[in-house]
Amino acid sequence: MSDKKKELKSLKHFILHYHKIFHEYLFPKNYQLECSESPDFIIKFDNQKIGIEITETIHESRKASEKLEYKIYKSIKKYLEEEDIKIDIWLFFSDSLASDISKRNQKNSKNKIKDGQFIKDFTEEYIKYIITRRNKEYSSFEEFCESNKNSLICKYLVGEPIEELYSEELKIREGGGNYVSINYYKEKLPEIINKKINKLSHYRKKVDKIYLLIITSIEPSKDLYFLADDIKDVREILNSYTKGENNFDKIFLYNENYYEPQIIKSD
Repeated sequence: MSDKKKELKSLKHFILHYHKIFHEYLFPKNYQLECSESPDFIIKFDNQKIGIEITETIHESRKASEKLEYKIYKSIKKYLEEEDIKIDIWLFFSDSLASDISKRNQKNSKNKIKDGQFIKDFTEEYIKYIITRRNKEYSSFEEFCESNKNSLICKYLVGEPIEELYSEELKIREGGGNYVSINYYKEKLPEIINKKINKLSHYRKKVDKIYLLIITSIEPSKDLYFLADDIKDVREILNSYTKGENNFDKIFLYNENYYEPQIIKSD
């Protein structure tokens, strides 16, 4: 499927989901949808033309980090199973890993995070943490990190990664790539919106209004679920780019999740 067809499919899903979520139509039922270039699509109805520009927030480094997180999960699980360690843990990664992958890869290809060594080191440090907790050397992850500030697990895990030190069976829950913090959006949203704003004067020659549709991810249980407490902050970022002639008329942050789509819209 071409990029244009994917965008068209996503746009149609968005329009449908907008009605389901907000119980109102974004466009009249008699609208006409045309594929275009600069902007990507044009919606026509009642002698109006609204341009739709589409972009994404998920960087390649985030996709790479999700793969790396999954490999770490499998490595830790394998060790615990082999050693017959029954424990209830939750691996919940921050967005720092994706950021570091991006920085290192941009700096020099020789500095890329080596998956094999990184997974080995991370697994060893995590097992070390389990052992120290069981030996009652530390009472919490926070206390452990105060004494091990350079630890990989302290740098890349969010919150207490042990639910129960001893359990009847091995339980591992993997938060991995599901965690996208408000800090990620504070960095990425202005970055991607500013790239599009430079083209607005050209867009407005063709349409009456211009909307920006930002797609976060089509994978299950992503992004916006974890932004539940930060929706107000995200909306403020969107609103800051919808004031005046040199900005978009509306901006939508859309999580194209098949089971539970979510939308944050500017005022």
